[in-house]
Amino acid sequence: MAGGMPRGCESCLRGAKLVLFVTGECESACYYCPLSERRKGLNVVYADEVPVETDLDIILEGRAIDAEGTGITGGDPLIRLPRTLKFIKLLKGFFGPDHHIHLYTNGRRASRQALAKLKAAGLDEIRFHPARRDWGRVAEAKALGMYAGAEVPAIPGGAVEVEEFIRYLASVKADFININQLEFCPQNAFQLRQRGFRVMGGSMAAAEGSEEAAMEVVRWAEAEGIGFPVHYCPSSVKDAVQTRGRLARRAANAARPWEERLEDGTVGKFVVGLPGATGRPAKCILARAVGADASQVGVADDGRGVEVPRRLVDAVRLAFPDATVSYVQAYPTAARDKFAEFPC
Repeated sequence: MAGGMPRGCESCLRGAKLVLFVTGECESACYYCPLSERRKGLNVVYADEVPVETDLDIILEGRAIDAEGTGITGGDPLIRLPRTLKFIKLLKGFFGPDHHIHLYTNGRRASRQALAKLKAAGLDEIRFHPARRDWGRVAEAKALGMYAGAEVPAIPGGAVEVEEFIRYLASVKADFININQLEFCPQNAFQLRQRGFRVMGGSMAAAEGSEEAAMEVVRWAEAEGIGFPVHYCPSSVKDAVQTRGRLARRAANAARPWEERLEDGTVGKFVVGLPGATGRPAKCILARAVGADASQVGVADDGRGVEVPRRLVDAVRLAFPDATVSYVQAYPTAARDKFAEFPC
């Protein structure tokens, strides 16, 4: 890193920022776009992994992770500017003026009028990923007194283009640039392979040569004396630090009575399958047989098994010798997506 870290990254690294996905619509066509089919090009809203139907969904997810701030993303949030402005005001109104909000945009719709509205609504930081023709949007934001910078991927072999962009950012007194390690995912893998990129050895997703390109830029910025932060963010930080931290914060608030919090941010529970009974009837039968309060056991998300805490497993085995028991690790999200399952 050349210089300090952008303000919007500090709580993000602790997993303390809500990720508010405002829309999947976007007028760019980046070949490395990681958006899934459930989001890409669609007019949908998510707070972290939670589909948003009402404003309350956003507030509840923010409370669930004790959010210190919010990152507004897409698609391009400026395609749905009225919605984005409403959400900024909602978050500031509920969580207070110290709730730090940053926003990502390709800049195509970042007119002076739109930027002025974002600033007036309370946006703390704006991050541009612009095509060359839209570089001037950063200057517009700075002219309005906004805390503004850029965020771009580290394309293998593309250091010179980033250095040229950084020279421009320095000329307009931008506040920072973040350079992210390029990652493979199911949505962009074909496009990346078509361009000759490969997964780096020893990594699950990082593109070979991406880190080298980023570090080349960082070293160049230091040698050139670039006067603002040039920050490299490897993919491992997002997975092992940021996401894990956010999940752990959510688990602390949202773990169910029968779930135990695990060090990797997931939750664990025992799932019991009773012969001849499923759903709520199975829950009631099991709770009565082991003398447990019904609030201490739950119906599994698939509607079939019964979820129980570790302390009840021995009693369940005695009461139901033919029952199946497995240990399930799940993410502490609203959908409780399964991470792993082990028969026991």
